[in-house]
Amino acid sequence: MATCKILVADDNQQIRLLVSAALRSLGHEILQAVDGETALETAIAEHPDLVLLDVTMPKLDGFEVLSFLRKRPETESVKVIMLTTAAQKTDLKHGADLGCDDYITKPFEPKVLREVVERVLAG
Repeated sequence: MATCKILVADDNQQIRLLVSAALRSLGHEILQAVDGETALETAIAEHPDLVLLDVTMPKLDGFEVLSFLRKRPETESVKVIMLTTAAQKTDLKHGADLGCDDYITKPFEPKVLREVVERVLAG
């Protein structure tokens, strides 16, 4: 698979580092955002192929970011995977209703993360 640009949006530095290391090993370019507002600004400016979004973040939560991304012509088709501890059925449904491409719950295995990312990027 060709190198893709992936934005990792999570307010937890350890999660950002873990995700970045797992995906960089596949040859992808990794961008990082520490809050929802920065995630949205980075997605608009950098046009990533994929955004990994935590739900619980400062300034804008992941669902708000996803909603904004889907409403903007330049970001409406970006692939989005929610990567979060928010794993209630209502959270999963809300993410699906807003148009996320997949949902990974924390804690996660790096191997599973890589598999889901590659599947979503391919599909």
